[in-house]
Amino acid sequence: MLTDNKIKGLKPTEKRYSLSAGEGLSIDVMPTGRKSWVLEYTALGKRKRKKLGEYPAVSLKQARELATKIKDNAGLTPITVSELIHEWVELYSKQWTSEKYKYTVIYRLTYITNDFRDMAVADVSRAMVSKAVSQMVAQGTYETAKRSLRLLSQVFNYAIAHEYAQNNPCTLVDNIIPTHTVQNMATLSADEMTDFWQTIRKTPTIGLAPVALSLANYLAVRPSELCKATWDEFDLDKGVWIIPAYRMKTRLEHAVPLASQPLKILKELHGSRIDDGFVFKHHSNPAKSMPIESVLAVIKRAGFGGRMTTHGFRSLFSTVANDSGLWRADVIERQLAHTKKDVRHVYNRAEYWDERVALMSWWADIVAGWQA
Repeated sequence: MLTDNKIKGLKPTEKRYSLSAGEGLSIDVMPTGRKSWVLEYTALGKRKRKKLGEYPAVSLKQARELATKIKDNAGLTPITVSELIHEWVELYSKQWTSEKYKYTVIYRLTYITNDFRDMAVADVSRAMVSKAVSQMVAQGTYETAKRSLRLLSQVFNYAIAHEYAQNNPCTLVDNIIPTHTVQNMATLSADEMTDFWQTIRKTPTIGLAPVALSLANYLAVRPSELCKATWDEFDLDKGVWIIPAYRMKTRLEHAVPLASQPLKILKELHGSRIDDGFVFKHHSNPAKSMPIESVLAVIKRAGFGGRMTTHGFRSLFSTVANDSGLWRADVIERQLAHTKKDVRHVYNRAEYWDERVALMSWWADIVAGWQA
């Protein structure tokens, strides 16, 4: 709570900063030490900012009285969700170093508030937020739902602090998002991956299973998609892997950009191939593909059984890419070949291609660091 004593004690810094006094009123502290009152409010649907004088010439009490009078005379309209998001982003985006992250934040907040963004902040109910999250869950975008809800909760906490709202309608809504943990899909954290790969390298293995494991980390594809890959699916000159529809879980053709590191591995494998069939062959029957269990056995032999799986690389990819704030959720989801049912008819295997190429190159650099 801002008080006169606290205001008197405010020290200047190299940059201007503000402290809220509630209800849109704040005090700006300049590098020169000057302190000015500022009121932000919405009138006739437009966001306005008005200076109310300097402190101590205008006391805290006087500033509050002036603010009340101005808002009363302006025919104050309640701040909407859209205006709140704009205000929150404008304030906090100054701390973000990436424009891509800012875009992602705005995208997620716009997406989750689609049905109530024009409503007054104070009128948004938990049921409305729950409905929005439920729609995202129904589409299978669990991570997007989780991260969008987390952002919206931060926005409403800001609203409470500035007395735009009394409650946070996001509270407890996360309980309707499934944990989406599936048996045999355990994954390690990014911080554990260097140790994981150091241990893998020290573990005695036979055949190409460790190479398949390495590519699974680089490419973030489903284990079956990798183990049953054939050489005719790859264009090593263009650096792309086209997985045919019949091998995809979605039954839709999928394109995978090949960054320099996995491309080098594949070219080495191609140079030593015995035929143009499976990239990874069964150890006793070259006419068959390597079983997924052979790759998983490498993990178990290294002592990570129950803690990591081949499918876990996909979860790790999603987590690291989303947490970085550098990539749009739609781009990450498309690279993972997660497709919403209602857009299957317009699915394009190369959608967001340039962004996906950049994403997989960025990811490959991270994986290369772990595997070094």
